[in-house]
Amino acid sequence: MSSRFVFLLLLVVISATHSNAYPLSTQNRWIIDEATGQRVKLVCANWAGHLQPMMPEGLDKRPLKEIVGELVKRNFNCVRLTYAIYMWTRFSHENVSANLASLDVPEVVEGIAKNNPSVLSMTHIQTFHAVVQELGAQNVKVLLDNHVSEPMWCCNDDDENGFFHDRHFNPQEWVLGLTMAAEHFNGNPAVVAMSLRNELHGPRQNLKDWYRYMSQGAVAIHNANPNVLVLISGLNYDTELQFLRKKPLKIDLGKKMVFETHLYSWSGIGTLKLKEIWTKQPLNRICANNVKAIDYRAGFLTTGENAAPLIFTEFGFNEAGSSEEDNRFLTCLQTYLLGKDMDWGFWAFQGSYYLKKDQVQVEESFGVMDATWRNLRYPNFTDKFQLLQRKNIEPNSMAPIVNILYHPLSGQCAQVNERNEVELGSCESKHRWVRGEDETKMLLHGSEKCLTATGEGLPVVVSDCERKNSSWKSESLSKLHLAMNEQEEQLCLQKDSNSSTIVTAKCICIKDDSECLDDPQSQWFQLVKTNV
Repeated sequence: MSSRFVFLLLLVVISATHSNAYPLSTQNRWIIDEATGQRVKLVCANWAGHLQPMMPEGLDKRPLKEIVGELVKRNFNCVRLTYAIYMWTRFSHENVSANLASLDVPEVVEGIAKNNPSVLSMTHIQTFHAVVQELGAQNVKVLLDNHVSEPMWCCNDDDENGFFHDRHFNPQEWVLGLTMAAEHFNGNPAVVAMSLRNELHGPRQNLKDWYRYMSQGAVAIHNANPNVLVLISGLNYDTELQFLRKKPLKIDLGKKMVFETHLYSWSGIGTLKLKEIWTKQPLNRICANNVKAIDYRAGFLTTGENAAPLIFTEFGFNEAGSSEEDNRFLTCLQTYLLGKDMDWGFWAFQGSYYLKKDQVQVEESFGVMDATWRNLRYPNFTDKFQLLQRKNIEPNSMAPIVNILYHPLSGQCAQVNERNEVELGSCESKHRWVRGEDETKMLLHGSEKCLTATGEGLPVVVSDCERKNSSWKSESLSKLHLAMNEQEEQLCLQKDSNSSTIVTAKCICIKDDSECLDDPQSQWFQLVKTNV
């Protein structure tokens, strides 16, 4: 009996250790587990279920349990699961098989029959419920996202689905759909958050209707399911919330109000709307301007007396690697997300769609998974996102703040090898850095050794702090270059092109010169604060 009791106790401990935090709440700008008071960082993958088939993508490719297993394997603890309002208000009792038959997609039906045959006898709501249950079973939190009203691909300014009183955006039906979804998942610990609407857009946009209806929708969700966080989105494809500077949204959701924002390489800053801007102007300048624009439009919500959490629920890049603009944008955005240790949602998880714009089984070039749903589309995804997926700040911890020396282009972090040389590797390394009293020295935490240059093209090392070449300053508009003076020339940290070693090299475009279009990303290094 004693052994059996110990065994059962271990099961309880293991279950508690790996269970979903529920419910979540807000504490200043952070999301916390109400039970423990500890911060929960949401690292989400967007999983689309809002298109015409009205069910999460990929069930024609692999069994549901395996698909969710891929999410866990790729270190996501959250899914932003998208849906259409009409699924609840108009098609809640429609059978999946009947809908697929009307869409004339025999390849999709055949794939589902092979991998998830029970789905074909379900309604759309039952299918969504089954997906949420499996996510919960594997300890993946769900952010239920209202993407559209009419099931369709999102978004265009003329899609009649973008703003209140559009043809497919009746405010009353929208509130009804939100309420139905909130009530259905009330008490389900997998669903920790619900959003109001994805990417409001189109010519009808105006602040009067935004304040009126977003307030109605938020209160409706909270009344129907007071356990969930309520995510509030902005205007112009969820890039703008700056109007809240002058007029905050005054509704009582308890400690459940969270804001969300989106950004892609083509979203633009100010009057600059061209994606190509990332290769047509100096990258340090463009990155610095983007960071300022993000803070002006949305980031300000995380500061001040009334600070609230802000989740970057959508960003992404072409994972085929063919877009230089996307690649540069992503590296810059990584530094912003890590600078604030923000919660985020990556577009997208799905490797393909059942039906997109009348095309059957279409690949998603922005997908984490490839078209088979078995492999990463971008082989370096794990390295690139390893530090982003880690909780770096625990607001309730008494541990001291130290720094991770991070190289955003590779996603790797600085560590010291047995030769005292500094190289890039796993961000799980325990090597951390602190600034010296004069703010120019970079000390290896727990030692009296400093980051020291040994010459142009040679490895940097940790050495005596009094040695020459151990003083470093953040340079360029982006503040992402760590530079030191070598006689009359500045040398910057740089990843060696042929190895993981960090060397020093002539600084690339650290002055704001419009003619300097060379790519400085190999020299971008960021000091990321952590107490975890």
